[in-house]
Amino acid sequence: MSVVHYQLNIADLSSRTLLVKLSFIPQQPVHQLQLPAWIPGSYMIRNFARHITHIRAYDVNGELSLLQLDKQSWQLCCGQQPVTIEYQIYANDLSVRAAYIDDEVAVLNPTCVCLEVSELSELPQQIEFKEHEAQVKRVTKNWRIATALPRLSGEQLSCQGIFQAANYQQLIDSPIIAGIFSLQQFNLDGVPHYIVVTGQNIFDEARLLADVSKLCQAQRDVFAALPEDLNQYWFLLWVTESGYGGLEHQFSTLLLCNRHDLPIPALAEQDESYHTLLGLFSHEYFHTWWVKRLKPVNFHPYRLDKEQYSRQLWMYEGFTSYFDDLALVKAGVISQQQYLKGLEKLISRVTRNPSEQVQSLTDSSFTAWTKFYLQDENAVNSIVSYYAKGALVALILDAELQQHGHSLAALCKALYQQYLITGTADESIFILLKSWQLPELAKELNSWVNQAGRLPLSTGLAKLGLTLNWRSPQQFDDLSGSTDKTAVASLGCSLKYQANNVFIHQLYVGSAAHQAGLMSGDQLLALAGYKITEHSLPQLLKRLPIDSAQSLVIFRKDRLLTLTLPLQTAKPNVAMLSVRDNKKVETWLNA
Repeated sequence: MSVVHYQLNIADLSSRTLLVKLSFIPQQPVHQLQLPAWIPGSYMIRNFARHITHIRAYDVNGELSLLQLDKQSWQLCCGQQPVTIEYQIYANDLSVRAAYIDDEVAVLNPTCVCLEVSELSELPQQIEFKEHEAQVKRVTKNWRIATALPRLSGEQLSCQGIFQAANYQQLIDSPIIAGIFSLQQFNLDGVPHYIVVTGQNIFDEARLLADVSKLCQAQRDVFAALPEDLNQYWFLLWVTESGYGGLEHQFSTLLLCNRHDLPIPALAEQDESYHTLLGLFSHEYFHTWWVKRLKPVNFHPYRLDKEQYSRQLWMYEGFTSYFDDLALVKAGVISQQQYLKGLEKLISRVTRNPSEQVQSLTDSSFTAWTKFYLQDENAVNSIVSYYAKGALVALILDAELQQHGHSLAALCKALYQQYLITGTADESIFILLKSWQLPELAKELNSWVNQAGRLPLSTGLAKLGLTLNWRSPQQFDDLSGSTDKTAVASLGCSLKYQANNVFIHQLYVGSAAHQAGLMSGDQLLALAGYKITEHSLPQLLKRLPIDSAQSLVIFRKDRLLTLTLPLQTAKPNVAMLSVRDNKKVETWLNA
């Protein structure tokens, strides 16, 4: 049987160079070789091929013609003899999307490593790992390999052997971790689930295993069963000194976290950073149903050479963002109070940004390629998050559905069952709501996602047993909870601090800073005649009289300017939630 074979080796560890040898038997005189421009689940052109160097092609008769056609594809002219394509890849991308190697770990996404061979993408695709003696001495001992790809040869987890995917699509949907790691396993409905944690860490392994298994059960309960084809699942957690992120795959997820996000041994009440990490586990696991199997019809099939647009990311990422933390409280991993605090922060982050009334969720979804994934300092005024605001849409939709004897979980399950094969069209969710005799709710949902503007949060939360109130923030990062402190003046912008100098970063339209004529990048020098530093500015804002106008001296590039700053309290944009009906809250959070 013909196969496409990739042999991977570390060519030079110090320069983070990966050597790939791609071998296959040609089926025609000309083949095209291509690397994807983006990876499913991350809607941005990544141009992975820019990291390919020293590419050549040959067979038993010598060198073959290999002509680059564009930024990511090559044309190969060949005969009938087996062909080898040899190329190197620079692997230094500290993210869950590409490739990275050092002396402790190699994190490999085949999407950015394995060239696709035209006409052969439906053949079995093999990846082989071999150790080079020159490199063995330079890496940490006891390297192993973890991946959802089926192993054909070599001992389980050993750093040598051959893995095989059914086709190219399965290959690039299977991230690989090689290096030193811990491994734990639990079973859910008879399906083995593995937790891989890279490196040597001090953390509570039993706590992580127990918590992740609970949240997986909670997510399974949304759909009533695991996907029929799920025979294994791998949580591949890459631990670094700083970093955060995750990307979903068919039978696994690749996660990135800070070393100190891991649970502290023998500590009953864990840090908030650990709960955030569990939310990441929960989010990517929900994608096992919701994106990796059920997906927008536009993604049937994926076309990875250019952008592939969808107006439904608000539903897929937004609903997932709602269910990720909801699973934690339903599983008993976090308390009701902790969940509501997180919900307050989510509401505050979305509603304080002017962008909420500028961009719709469907537009945010459609323009993710050029806007959401390429944000600048003006994003707070122009780009709404289909993750965050999409989660709030899910929240109030769930509240409305529960009023009619349904739930958002039931809606997701129905969409999954009805559209699993074909994928969802833009109107699918509205059609389903109408079939449930809920035409008015379908109309409301349509306006929530297709129009920019405020959501009816107070009304929705009341139906879940909560009261929503607002207060002014004490400082820029004040996002939740009540306070007895007197409201203070606010610039209404985020700041950057460099060597005790203070600069405007994100300027919110309508804020005091905006009214004063400040711009992003301005350096703040003095307020009311007093020097501005990172420590003095909060004190000045507390001490100077509210509703007064004060002189503000700044540098704008190399020009010294004096502006007039109106000192005013920030708008009430910090959400405060209180329980008004315990029974409703219990039904919602513990059902």
